[in-house]
Amino acid sequence: MQKPFSLRFRAPVLASVAVAAGLATSLLIPRGAAAQDGADALRFLQQLPGITATSNGIAGAGIGGRTDASAFRTNPAGLAWNDKSWFSASLSNQNVSDEAIFNAPGSTTRLEPDVSSTGLASLAYAYKVPTTQGRLVVGAGFNQTSSYDRSLFYDGTNNANSITDFFMPLPGEFELNEDADGVFPTFTRDLSFIAFETFGIDLSPELIDAGETVPFLPAVSAGTVRQLGAVEEDGRMTELSFAGAVEVSKDVMIGVSINIPFGEYDFLREHTEEDFQNDNDGTGGTTDFSSLRFTESFSSDFVGVNARFGLSALVAPGARIGLTIETPTYISVEESFNTVLETTFDNGDHFVYGDGLTETAGSGNFDYSITSPWKIGVGGSFDVSGLTLLADVEWMDWSQLELDADGFSFEQKNQEIRRSLDQVLNARFGAEYRIDKLTLRGGMAVYPDPRDTDSPLANLDDVDRDRTYFSAGLGYAFSSDVSASISWIQGQFDDQFRPYTDVAGAPVVGEEVTTNRVLIGFTFGF
Repeated sequence: MQKPFSLRFRAPVLASVAVAAGLATSLLIPRGAAAQDGADALRFLQQLPGITATSNGIAGAGIGGRTDASAFRTNPAGLAWNDKSWFSASLSNQNVSDEAIFNAPGSTTRLEPDVSSTGLASLAYAYKVPTTQGRLVVGAGFNQTSSYDRSLFYDGTNNANSITDFFMPLPGEFELNEDADGVFPTFTRDLSFIAFETFGIDLSPELIDAGETVPFLPAVSAGTVRQLGAVEEDGRMTELSFAGAVEVSKDVMIGVSINIPFGEYDFLREHTEEDFQNDNDGTGGTTDFSSLRFTESFSSDFVGVNARFGLSALVAPGARIGLTIETPTYISVEESFNTVLETTFDNGDHFVYGDGLTETAGSGNFDYSITSPWKIGVGGSFDVSGLTLLADVEWMDWSQLELDADGFSFEQKNQEIRRSLDQVLNARFGAEYRIDKLTLRGGMAVYPDPRDTDSPLANLDDVDRDRTYFSAGLGYAFSSDVSASISWIQGQFDDQFRPYTDVAGAPVVGEEVTTNRVLIGFTFGF
């Protein structure tokens, strides 16, 4: 491959200067931490509709006042309707299918991987305190509220651009310096520095002499490349709740819960490019590029706190109404991230950056916080002749989502959040029909996309990420104290992944995501 000037003979000097610049930049502007904007923070905060085998079958409806462990999430006042103490547990199995449609100039392909996970969905205990009048119930719950498990693959060809175009710096992201050994750059953008270290981009003497503002050339400059990649996500959020509910007057219950959400999220993406037709062979102004592999990963651990207040009242025989108010959730996030780039050339040269202890550009740790919006919900249920109908509406203004960090200003990001996110009304509907010891369940939930498609920040080709869920289930009472339930819920939504941006005609991976979640639960009363 062509190696202009004496740049590569200056590698030790260049590395020490640019690593220092890159490290300083990564500490100030953590580019590798992908959850540090509003759209990505939504991933942490959007929740599953149902958390128990019972509530899952009715798509999570229950603000009117439920007596099972879902009350910790929907309305803590519902606990006061219990006539006895109980213990319950639910196990879940989730399968996520992600059909990926890779679109790039000259290529459209489809792949559909899926990923499964099994674990504890809910563990809860409620104690009915003996009282001379009225009702008092206290309890604690350990409930999974979110699942992040997904897997995406794409594979296609691109005859118009390469990720090496994305590695190119913009004016102001580098400086050219000169000493006795020649001209060399220093960078304030980590990815450009990493690409330069591995010959993903290189300085051009001709462009310098011509006075070009960005005198660099990408490693891929001709022909068609094969682009393939994978994105792996996994993790979950679980909520530990402590709640109490009391009957304040005849058939009027109020409740409160203190909730501690905690969990982890892991993200890994790998993008590979191959010069499979050898269009870049070192002739005609090209380099002898063969292939590259670009890997980004980050891992987040988080813990938070909020409070939930509820009211549930019997307003007519068989008819309950409920109201819940949830305070903003404050979540503290500890994040570590890493970037690795490998390049290979036809003459056997192989370069790697990011796998050494001293190669710290694009890698590091960053702590920040997320504050969610207020949440207000109203709901009701109506019971007649063994049939119960339920409906909930939940309001949130996602534009009030905020990010914060010590020593770093998120003011610009928070302004973007206020302009790009909107208010939503989540709706859940459910039905139960009891036939002796058997209970049949069904439900539907609609969670609108909080991204404001009318915002000037919205992409013209962005997708509508509304989430729609359909559920079914059944329960069986072995006795007045022992019951079991099984339920299934399916969710569907569209999504989009971009292997790289800010390049004309860059590939886009459209996603059609389908989730299937099955819960099995048991309740023991005493």
